[in-house]
Amino acid sequence: MKKGQFSRDWSLLKLARTWEPRDIGGEVVERVMQEGTPEAVMGILHVISDIGFEDGEKAKERMPPFMQPSEIIESTLLVAGVETERQDEGDGIIIITVNLDAQGLFGYPFSMAEPAVAYVTGYVRAVAGGAAVTRAENHLEIHF
Repeated sequence: MKKGQFSRDWSLLKLARTWEPRDIGGEVVERVMQEGTPEAVMGILHVISDIGFEDGEKAKERMPPFMQPSEIIESTLLVAGVETERQDEGDGIIIITVNLDAQGLFGYPFSMAEPAVAYVTGYVRAVAGGAAVTRAENHLEIHF
C-alpha cells in the first residue's frame, strides 16, 4: 500500500521536530583512542597537537606584543572554561596548573584526558616555545 502525501508530510514533520544534527567528530576521536591501534592513537594525538599549535600561533598573532606567553595561555584556558591555577615563584618562574577534569576544552565532553593534553601541549609550544609541559595525574603543569 502506497502512502499518501499527507501521511508522508506528517512523517517528515515528526522527524523534523525530533531531528538533532550532531557533530560526531568527538565520538570518532574517542572511539579511535579506545579501540584503535597504537599507531592510529598516536596519529590522532599528533593531529590534535598540530591543531593546538596552529591555534596557538593564531592566538599569539592576535595578542598585543606586551602580553606574556603565560598570560595568553592562561587567558585562553579560562575563556575555554578550563580550570587553572597560577603560581608565581620568587625567581620569576610561573607555573600554570591545568585541571584535565574540566573536559570542555573542545566543546565536546571527552572522557579521556589524552586529547586535551595533546592540544594544550601543541598550544603551549606555539605560544611559549621554551615552556615545559608535564603531566601529573589529572593535571598538567606548564613551567615557564
